[in-house]
Amino acid sequence: MAEIKSALELALEKAEQYGRASREEMELARRQEEGRRLAVQHLKGEGDLSADLKNLPPQTQPAARLAIKEVFLRNLGLPRENAVDPRQDRAVEGLLLVADNRKAMAHLQTEMEQLLQQFLQFRSNALQQLKARFAAGVGQMQQAMEAKYRQPMNLDVERLPQFQEEWLRFKGQLQQQFEPVMAKLKERMRLA
Repeated sequence: MAEIKSALELALEKAEQYGRASREEMELARRQEEGRRLAVQHLKGEGDLSADLKNLPPQTQPAARLAIKEVFLRNLGLPRENAVDPRQDRAVEGLLLVADNRKAMAHLQTEMEQLLQQFLQFRSNALQQLKARFAAGVGQMQQAMEAKYRQPMNLDVERLPQFQEEWLRFKGQLQQQFEPVMAKLKERMRLA
């Protein structure tokens, strides 16, 4: 009950703050929300982000740009699979469109691409090495099972629980190494 009460109190405080907000603050909040909407449209491949941003009043454009950048930056991350998500490409493209310093943003995009390629390369190399290491042991096990059952057997190294466990551990370590670099790069992109 205390948790609900504190959440209710927070909601009431927020409502009170909105009640005291000036027209400028309300307009700024509205433009930030509009910026977030424009960013989502761009990620979906809809609308014209540059034109829509230029249609906003000049004094509200910086707030809208920052809101747009924040949406795009939330969509950037290290790949979960073996390739970069196409939506991430749209986010990077959008960052260049709304950047205050396009030259700096283009340089940061190049850094991002290099970081992602390096991450994917490390991950691919590690997977191949882990497969090779497990394949040697599985080959002996497969021969023993074929002799016992007198039929060809095909054991998939990647389906072994030990392989899965070690692969998950390595992926976690790789994420821990690359995520701080990615976070710093994203912060630099937010400021560009």
